[in-house]
Formats: sequence, structure tokens, C-alpha cells
Amino acid sequence: MKKTIFIALLFIVENIYAQNNAEQNFSFALKDDWKMQSSLNISAKGEDISQQNFSPTGWYTLSVPTTIIAGLLVNKVYDFDPFFAKNLEKISGPQFDKPWWFRKEFTLPASEKDRNIIIQIHGINYKANIWLNGVLIADTTTVRGPFRIFEFDITKQIKYNAANVLAIEVMRPVNPQKKDGDLAIDYADWIHYPADYNGGIVNDVTINTCDKVAIRHPLVTTKFDLPSLAVAHLQVDADVINYSKEETDVIVKGKINDDVNFEQKLHLMPLETKAISFMPEAYAQLNVRTPRIWWPWQYGKPELNRIELEVIRNNKVSNAIKENFGIRQITSKLINNCPRHEHEYYSFRRKIRG
Repeated sequence: MKKTIFIALLFIVENIYAQNNAEQNFSFALKDDWKMQSSLNISAKGEDISQQNFSPTGWYTLSVPTTIIAGLLVNKVYDFDPFFAKNLEKISGPQFDKPWWFRKEFTLPASEKDRNIIIQIHGINYKANIWLNGVLIADTTTVRGPFRIFEFDITKQIKYNAANVLAIEVMRPVNPQKKDGDLAIDYADWIHYPADYNGGIVNDVTINTCDKVAIRHPLVTTKFDLPSLAVAHLQVDADVINYSKEETDVIVKGKINDDVNFEQKLHLMPLETKAISFMPEAYAQLNVRTPRIWWPWQYGKPELNRIELEVIRNNKVSNAIKENFGIRQITSKLINNCPRHEHEYYSFRRKIRG
């Protein structure tokens, strides 16, 4: 009986801890149960497709990330191996020159009510119009380029107590292999492009929350006193975003591997994004002795370190982020100022590729 009570109490404590963590650092990827369809088969507009009462009957079900053709292959529209012989040439048609719609329904947990809701789109190939609950969030003048991360505050459009509908109209790149074409995912000139030119949602779509202020894009840069590797001088950078329309004061706290701690006060204007830096000259603890180094292959073990950053507002954690990173220093130089801009690359002053 006592054992049963203990296990029950432990379960309750673990759940309370998990909920507190979720309130500080809630994030989830919109991965499964997306719907996809060609605009040639749809007469509805984005404001209608992104409504709860729209029925995606006959749409393809898939997971993101995906390209258009990958989604069609998953749904057996083309029931053969596109990489065998000349099968890739069988996948063609005017539908690939037109936009494709990607639609996803999602709900928020009750714990995120009244918090700021941010959507991050980590890769669109090539451009898109984005709708949420009948409202255009961003269009192709903003959302273009597969190697960019797009972030939008959707707090005004979000439904905390009901299903939300995200609709993304994706347009493939045009002439990416030609001069003045779109700067998209390219290949060597002897590799054939698929008919969709890899158009689609090619990286994660995530929903993040915060309490007015968020911290994003942590970066740790390493410098050594070469040739010595005894001390790693670490510079920590990040962006702090104020999503409120009021000035606010925050404290940004950081921790590396549970034993290196640092913090800095910051004043933010309404809706301001401000870069913050922790320099090893100002923070002696960022001069790490006997560091765990991320060695190149065959030179040693590629050790990873852990950084945690949190932003505190009104004595409460508004947002937190955790990332792995490697302590390493990589430099390059031109070879004889060659017109082809050939480089030698060095890791810790050892040439690793020519």
C-alpha cells in the first residue's frame, strides 16, 4: 500500500514538474497528418481553406518535411521507384508548374492559454502564402528561400480553446539552374531536376510559446590561443525578442554544461528584437580550461557541449532554449588568390580539406 502511494505521489510530482517546464519552454513540431493538394484541383481561396468548416476531401495525407513529389510517392500516385532507370521522367505534368496547398489542423494544450504563440517555418522551397484561421499571415514577398527560417507572431489569430487551421500555398522555384533564376536547392549540371524542382515544405514547422519575451538563435563561437588548445574562449550570442507593445526589462541567464553560469540585464523597447552578446573578455568563466573539443573525424572524439539560455521578466521565466554545440575553431584561406576562389580549410590549424 505504501509503495502504491509513493508511486502515485512520484507520478504527480513528475507531472507538475513537466507542466512547469512546458510553461517555460513549450514547443512542438507540426509533423504528421498534413493534407496536400494541387491548386489545379481546388477553386477555394486561402481564407476558405484555412477555416475549420473546409473539408479537404480527396486530399493526400502526409508528413512534413516533404517535397510535392515525395508526398505523391507516399500516397502511391506514382507506384514505382523514381530512382530506377528513367522512371523520374514519368513524373511530369502541368500540375507541377502551379501552386500546391498544404493544410494542417492543430490544437494548443490548456497550459498555453494567453501566452504568445509563435510559428517558425524552417524551410519553404521556394515561396509561399501562409494563412491561419482565415487570415493571411505572410505572403510571397516575405516567405521565399529554402535556407531561411521564418518566424511570425500568430497570437492575434490563434484559437486557444478550439482547433486551428494552417494553410500554406507553396510555389516551386523557377529556373534555379539558370542566370537570374530562383536561388533554390541546386544540383550539379549533370543531375536531372524532378518535375517539382524539390518544391514543398522541406524542413520543420514548429509552434513555440513565450510570456511576452523570447530568446532565439543561440550561437557559441570558439577561439583558441593556437597552437595551444588548453583554453577555449567562448563568445555567446542570441536574439531577444519583445512581442509586447510595452517597454520591458529582462535578465538573460545562460549556463554551459551545468558549471559555467553567466547573466546580463537588458532593456527592450516595444516589439524590439535586440542582439545580446556575452564576451569572454567580460565574462571570465567563458574562458574554459581543458575544454571538451569537437574533433574532426579521425583526429579524436567529437565531443558535444550543452548551452541553456533563459529570459526572465518580472521574476518569471518567459522563455528558455537549450542546444548542443561543439567547441572548435575553423578558418580558411584563399590559395594563391586563385580566380576560382579555391580554399584550404583548417580545424585547429590542421588542414582537413583542400
